[in-house]
Amino acid sequence: MPFSHLTSHPVRPVVLLTGAAGGIGEKLIHRLVAAGLHVLAFSRRGDTPPQQHVTPVACDLSKPAEIQNTMEGLRKASVPLYAVVHCAGVITPQRMGTCDTQGVSAQLAVNLEAPILLTMLALPLVPKGGRIVFVNSMAALVPLEGSSIYTASKFGLRGFALSLAQDLQPRGIAVSSVFPGAVDTPMLRREIDNGGSVLNFLTQPSTPDDIAAIVERLLKRPKSEIFCPSSDGILAQMMLMMPRVWRMILPVLLKKGLKGKKKYLAGQNKTGV
Repeated sequence: MPFSHLTSHPVRPVVLLTGAAGGIGEKLIHRLVAAGLHVLAFSRRGDTPPQQHVTPVACDLSKPAEIQNTMEGLRKASVPLYAVVHCAGVITPQRMGTCDTQGVSAQLAVNLEAPILLTMLALPLVPKGGRIVFVNSMAALVPLEGSSIYTASKFGLRGFALSLAQDLQPRGIAVSSVFPGAVDTPMLRREIDNGGSVLNFLTQPSTPDDIAAIVERLLKRPKSEIFCPSSDGILAQMMLMMPRVWRMILPVLLKKGLKGKKKYLAGQNKTGV
């Protein structure tokens, strides 16, 4: 795909956004454009609705060759990237022992391998003062029963982001991560339909725009990690330090999560979603 239009005349600072067709991605595009940025909207089909200051880009993140080809096009066009925002993610709830190879590979590829590869290829285009933001998940701190592969990918992504921040500090590039609990998107509803963990509902789901607003703030004022809601983040970090306590209180959390799930579904039924 040609990107020369981004360098042939003065343009807005460019943000590369993955997961642009998702619930959070769509809200984030509106916020970034309103903030005076140009968005390279990466999605599998490149079918982001056409609008000013947005360049749809078709790139299947489960295929490393497509990532490499797309980033080579940006490199050849010498497109400077003010920020890279990793918002793409997939989950296929499956208990270990019933997992299929395709589901395992897809989750690891999109959730972990693609952000690493894309970041590696994008870094030569990110100048001092640039930003890299990962939209991670509370699953990076809380082990989710029935979603071990997704959990592993998110734990790995957190480790990568923390290490990357140290690598890039001398270059003046800020690295941030946001860890949402459940977010009211089609992905959450698919997760429910496939038996996802009730721990998603310890608190009521955030809206996609809630998370988009956090990402926008991180681009302006970088911070290493933000948890949404913050109360879930405090609990999750404590449980990481005290796994024995986690096992003790898990039955209580599951009961609370089940109650929250019923409340969420009841609200969905009332609105006809």
